[in-house]
Amino acid sequence: MIGRVNDVPLSGDPASRYLPWTVGLLVFLATLAFAAGMFLASAGDTWRQNASGTLTVQIPVSDASDRLERLSAVTELLRTTPGIVSVRPVPDAEIAVLLEPWLGNQVLGLDLPMPDLIDVSVARGADIDIAALSSRLAQVAAGTVVDDHAIWLRRLTEFTRIAETVSFAVMIVILISAVATVVFTTRTGLAIHSDVVEVLHLIGAQDSYVARQFQSHTLRLASAGAAVGFLLGAGIIWLAHVYGGRLSGGLLPELALGPEQWALLAALPVAAVLLVVLTVGITVKRVLGKMM
Repeated sequence: MIGRVNDVPLSGDPASRYLPWTVGLLVFLATLAFAAGMFLASAGDTWRQNASGTLTVQIPVSDASDRLERLSAVTELLRTTPGIVSVRPVPDAEIAVLLEPWLGNQVLGLDLPMPDLIDVSVARGADIDIAALSSRLAQVAAGTVVDDHAIWLRRLTEFTRIAETVSFAVMIVILISAVATVVFTTRTGLAIHSDVVEVLHLIGAQDSYVARQFQSHTLRLASAGAAVGFLLGAGIIWLAHVYGGRLSGGLLPELALGPEQWALLAALPVAAVLLVVLTVGITVKRVLGKMM
């Protein structure tokens, strides 16, 4: 166990004075980076589940006289296409909701000509020739467009994977920076209290005993800084969850983390403090091993 008796007067060190602030800042940044990485991972899974196996068919604006006829013909063709399991024409009210971020909540009142949209679900593993389907639909209703979600989905998932990797890499770099800062602070403390350390060695204290003195001091300071940093980071994440949906206008997934993700996030400051304390012990023993 880490000793509680402070034979080395570390509390007055100018270097350790800034240790809680440094650890707190680094834990704060690491918390945000870790949360961003987990959110991107969840968002990527959600996008893949929601958009895979679906198509959107858009019938261009036409005269009101033949609109229903064109819609009915396209719907019937889609239902008889092998590999398609469901076809659902999108009501104008849902289209208006999709246009609200750009045109406001009075889209229907503007009397704008809106194309007809059809949601199509494709059977898992079905290989549909989009070009051939588009050609057949164009013969029924000229100008009909088939939007294959798999195309932009691949690009989107590739982007989220890259961003996710960058977020976790940033978190690792931050933790490495914390280790480097603690090594510098520990070496400075050893240099300041070298006389006290020599006296402790003369009266029989081992390197492990001196290391526990530094670890005990660092544990108190790092724990306080890590707790504050994590609480600030968690507060930012909570604000993003509360206000993120309003700012995105429904264009982005909800900025929320599940219970398991919050548990992993809460383990981050604990892991950071343990890493810092372990680093202090190793640093003290290595330095004293070279000095004595």
